[in-house]
Amino acid sequence: MPNKLPLKPRAKALPSQQVAQIDWLAVWAISLGVCAIVMAATAFFAAADKIGTVFILIGAAALIALVLKAGTRGYL
Repeated sequence: MPNKLPLKPRAKALPSQQVAQIDWLAVWAISLGVCAIVMAATAFFAAADKIGTVFILIGAAALIALVLKAGTRGYL
């Protein structure tokens, strides 16, 4: 038994609306980096502690690297 198809489509296609997504992990990494720079500057200029400044910056960089690596592997 033959079926008759409608001549015009019943639904109309609507363009999809693009919504900007915020990468919260990148925002967190940037904010932690800024905080580490401020803490390192405080340690360097207030106490003239060069070793403490280096430890603050290396520790923050290592923490950011670990979290970003875990985020790209799907652990978070």
